[in-house]
Amino acid sequence: MWTRRKFIELSCAGAGAAVVSRTAEASVSPASAAAPPRRDTVKTFADTAISSCRGVLQRQLGPRAADFDLKLIPTADGNEVYELSASGGRVTVAGSSGVSLCRGIYSYLRQHCNAMITWSGRNLDLPATLPDAAHHRVVCPYKFVQYLNPCTYGYTMAFWDWPRWERELDWMALHGITMPLALEGQEAIWNRVWLALGLTEAEIDDFSVGPAHLPWHRMGNINHIAGPLPQDFIDQKRLLQHKVLDRMRELGMKPVAPAFAGFVPQGFKRLHPEVDTFTLLWLPGEFKTIPRSTRTFILHPAQKDLYRQIGKAFIEAYKAEYGEVQYYLADTFNELAVPVRPEHRFEDLELFGRTVFESVQAGDPKGTWVMQGWTFVYDSAFWNNESVEALLRGIPNDRMLIIDYANDLAPAVQGKYSPSQWKLQKAFFGKQWINGMAHTFGGNNNLKGNLNLMATEPAAVLASSDRGNLVGWGMCPEGIETNEVVYELMTDAGWHTAPIDLATWIPAYCRSRYGACPPAMEQAWTLLLTSAYSGHIWMTKQAWQGEPSAHPVAASVDSGPTFVRAVELFLSCAPALGQNELYRNDLIEMIAQAVGGGVDKSLALAVQAGDAKQDELAVLEANRAIAWMGRIDGLMNLRADRRLETWMAATALYAKSPDETAFYDENARLLITTWGWPELSDYASRVWSGLIRDYYAARWRAWFTARHAGIPFSLDIWQQTWLSSPYRPSKPLAVSDLIAESHALLIELQHLS
Repeated sequence: MWTRRKFIELSCAGAGAAVVSRTAEASVSPASAAAPPRRDTVKTFADTAISSCRGVLQRQLGPRAADFDLKLIPTADGNEVYELSASGGRVTVAGSSGVSLCRGIYSYLRQHCNAMITWSGRNLDLPATLPDAAHHRVVCPYKFVQYLNPCTYGYTMAFWDWPRWERELDWMALHGITMPLALEGQEAIWNRVWLALGLTEAEIDDFSVGPAHLPWHRMGNINHIAGPLPQDFIDQKRLLQHKVLDRMRELGMKPVAPAFAGFVPQGFKRLHPEVDTFTLLWLPGEFKTIPRSTRTFILHPAQKDLYRQIGKAFIEAYKAEYGEVQYYLADTFNELAVPVRPEHRFEDLELFGRTVFESVQAGDPKGTWVMQGWTFVYDSAFWNNESVEALLRGIPNDRMLIIDYANDLAPAVQGKYSPSQWKLQKAFFGKQWINGMAHTFGGNNNLKGNLNLMATEPAAVLASSDRGNLVGWGMCPEGIETNEVVYELMTDAGWHTAPIDLATWIPAYCRSRYGACPPAMEQAWTLLLTSAYSGHIWMTKQAWQGEPSAHPVAASVDSGPTFVRAVELFLSCAPALGQNELYRNDLIEMIAQAVGGGVDKSLALAVQAGDAKQDELAVLEANRAIAWMGRIDGLMNLRADRRLETWMAATALYAKSPDETAFYDENARLLITTWGWPELSDYASRVWSGLIRDYYAARWRAWFTARHAGIPFSLDIWQQTWLSSPYRPSKPLAVSDLIAESHALLIELQHLS
């Protein structure tokens, strides 16, 4: 493995100097830099937009891509636009970018061809002759349609390679995403900066974290956990980011790149012992067992020269490697206690805001600082109007963008979080802001989401006289590849001015997804809209996904009678739809959640029987619950995207040695199980084959065995042993007939009830 010093040569001429990369891939000879490009080799914006869209179509539609004629048109006052018509089997699409062209085509495929392209599969049974469509024009009501959360880069994307990223970028384009977060590949740049400033490789390694935990390291929450990063991982992510950014730009997206938020390695104090820093941990009381060794150091905002030097060095080195960007994400107090003096609170906050912005400006005088509004949600007691206004006061309104993405939470979650910050914070006092929803926390893939809110609230905010400088609509899930109905709806909302009528949208969705929407399907979705898809969301898991205890409790998962009846109606459509891939995918998850409610009941009965010394009943119910977990596992194993083995196979793509294989193996499983300390255990729980039978069920089995035998059981030792041992999947239960097994499980569930 190359060391970092072998990997790069660095030049740093004094304080504030630019950090220069001399990697082979980035080097340009003076002759080639001076020679102007030949006109016949220059691709215009129109050429790039059309060719990028054509590439998406060819990858997704194959030969049918030739049925679409494409051309470029201007934006509508800076907003994306497309026009579409179809006649005689040919579809003519005009758009203002590659994204708008793709969005127009996808809307045609869904509305006129009953087609759908999703994470878990596709319904693309296109007619031999594409249907006619009257000419229509759609203008996006927002300057930006934003996508992704920094946490997505851990909970879902930690080990993605280019083929997986390319599929996601196709998905983004088809769904009209214009502003994605682009956070891969930054560690290569940070390491250059830290080395150029005088830190040692050992100090950088000590600062580092494991691949799956990078999002929280980048946001200043943790250091020195599950690391250090192998150099080859850093190298591969650097090359990957080149491809990702190139494709985003070709499609006309505005990627959001990282910037300096003030966090420095502990070794920085060796170089500058005179400099004031604050030691930060997650908010007091949130995580009582977090090791102090993970603490974060942030520069005092009075150290303006150092902020500017580091911010300038990072952005200039970043642009030298990856090219021009305009939007920079920097979160200084994400879920962190804010180090201000009580008697000078507002002065200190204004100083912090100005200093971080100036560090961005030092590297890019035209750059815009992007910040997550989650900071204000998570500690609403501190972030009152005066505090928020003070932090924002020193930044020009057109040079800051706030992503307010908690607008699908209930008025108060667990009694402490206050969503809809734009309402509470007076639309962020003139700053540009994006109205967004989070939907998924921790990558939980239980069925959930408030579809009615998603269909109506974006339009209501857009029409509000109090919206201030609203410029975008955002989808900011901590994990993706879940609840595809939610993301079809939310991406539609990003291109709609008026509320979406679910009474017409849901049947159309079913026809696009399953090929048809029989009456029983409509009835099923009517019930789903009043059960699993009706309420607010937060971390979700069924009791069987949580750590074994004498009081097993589910967290915000609906598996009640209304939901079960919806699943029964959905299953009744199997004779007509049972061969459709997306119908089968949805059926698997619905059955798993319905039966999971029965598992929770059996676990509770087993505990109650044990407490009552009814030993035979306790064993019977425990065995029933564990057996049902095995059957849920067997169902999920029918989907490759719902297997722990798929998550683990992705890590193997980065491993270059047996040691790295073991390192990635443990780090990938750590994030989705214990996370790192007890308060976050099972926060990232998944309904995945392999994880169910080899972790959740095995953990409950060990706990019940000890309980029934009256012997002590150490949950911590069991979990740590499972993590430290290389993952060797046991054999899943074979399911030869999905429909028959679904019927059998629902009948057994009725008997339990």
